[in-house]
Amino acid sequence: MNEIQKAQEHSYKLWEKHISNSMLLYPNEYLTRYIYANRSKFNSILDFGCGDGRHLEMMARAGIKEIIGIDCNASALKIANQRCEKYNITLHQNNQNINLKELIQRDDLDCVVCWGITLINANYVTSSIFKQFADILKSGGKIIANWRAQDDSLYGDGKEIDKDTFIIQRDSHKGMLYYIPNLDDIKAIYKGANLEIISIDSERFTTDNGKIINSWHIIEAKKV
Repeated sequence: MNEIQKAQEHSYKLWEKHISNSMLLYPNEYLTRYIYANRSKFNSILDFGCGDGRHLEMMARAGIKEIIGIDCNASALKIANQRCEKYNITLHQNNQNINLKELIQRDDLDCVVCWGITLINANYVTSSIFKQFADILKSGGKIIANWRAQDDSLYGDGKEIDKDTFIIQRDSHKGMLYYIPNLDDIKAIYKGANLEIISIDSERFTTDNGKIINSWHIIEAKKV
């Protein structure tokens, strides 16, 4: 196992502790608008990295008929199950070694949501995940994902162990592996997965009186 793989496995363990100690109450506003705008077109959605279920609950309220949530964190899934118990939502735990198509037994989904997940996976993992997304989507199926942008305060924070891949030093994320590629490299990941980018938008806000910049690319794509 090389340095990047070791850092990735260690980061997963740290991330599990981090997410287990917090609960995100509200769904992202941009993603909420996107789901509601497309709810007549989306009968089936996978939320990859669903965490404690904040977006699963939103999708159910939007009237999406078939909702699947996947996360590697058992404790987060337990919260998601409690949160969404009144809805008909299927939850799966993914141990990072299971192929998504084998896990969910589907290749006809209308949409995959990948929100707040791309940054915690190294390039080799992210590239594989997006190829798997293409395998579980129907022709023309959509992917909506967000990616940390390089003007974000986390970019360059810590030891760079590979191109645009850092072991973060900030106390709130200390020891985690964060991959923050440029747009050209992001586009290459989509192209390698036979996914066509439809739109690229952005979301940016600051905290701590402007000291911390949170900056994201928001990308919609479809299966070619």
